[in-house]
Amino acid sequence: MNNKIVHMSIHLLLFLFVSVGLFSEECPKTKNYLYDSNHVRYELYQTNEGKPYNWLFFPGGPGLDSSYFHSFIDELELPGNVWLIDLPGNGTNIQEVYSENFDQWIDIFPGIVRRFDNPVLVGHSFGGMFPLLFPELENYLKGFVILNSAPTLWLEEAVAYSKQFDLPDLSKEMQEFALNPNQETFKTALDACMPYYFPKQTLEKGRELLSQIPCQYQAAVWWQRKAVELNFSAKWIPQHVPTLIIGSKYDCICPFSLFEKDQRFQRSNVQLLFVEDAGHLIWVENPSAARNAFKRFLSHLPEAIK
Repeated sequence: MNNKIVHMSIHLLLFLFVSVGLFSEECPKTKNYLYDSNHVRYELYQTNEGKPYNWLFFPGGPGLDSSYFHSFIDELELPGNVWLIDLPGNGTNIQEVYSENFDQWIDIFPGIVRRFDNPVLVGHSFGGMFPLLFPELENYLKGFVILNSAPTLWLEEAVAYSKQFDLPDLSKEMQEFALNPNQETFKTALDACMPYYFPKQTLEKGRELLSQIPCQYQAAVWWQRKAVELNFSAKWIPQHVPTLIIGSKYDCICPFSLFEKDQRFQRSNVQLLFVEDAGHLIWVENPSAARNAFKRFLSHLPEAIK
């Protein structure tokens, strides 16, 4: 067995944890779903009173269906519209026209943000990394929240950080996935990774949550390769856009130290928040910390909106 392949597979599975009038009618539409001409799926999850922001929740993985945000959004009190975004081939957004050309995501992502008035982007894990490739977002976003993510390649830092915790060996499950990559071996390997996502006290709760969420492993394999190919590092550092970056102690996937050490993010418009009692999905262990952070962040969003 090639040790490099096993190592990259472990990296992959650990990382997995993760205006509206322009939409096309060519794709199927359900009660709260809209699709654009690129087959991006938009779920209007909430509409609330207050300022007319459009909150765009962009999931991790990639491949993880955005529905895992539901319990998180329910903890927040966000003014305006709350949308969940699934790119083509992500989660359950697989249609007849679906192909595994995930490079198209790079071409279509900026246009997603431009469709909305007053967009505030909320990205988790991969969902926080990917937008950092697009400097043009500076001209469109009213705000940006990055949850448990990274500004650069993260594997070396994650391996070093996780050594302080008593975590199980994953070699067997990862070897099986590397030798025979499919949805079933992926599911088994991902389940073995749960202690790297959640602290012991919420491990079973977190495992139950993620076990119910569809995830397409092909998208995750694509980002694993693409991130290395690009030597991933943020191309966009928000210059004026109010930005909140949240990390947590028991996140052994995306250590917060990556942002703390990156001097490019030491800016007056960027807030860094470290949550002690939380893992890779902060709202599982510490919903109040997340809720309070968003309330404070709201006070930093611009008053002048469309």
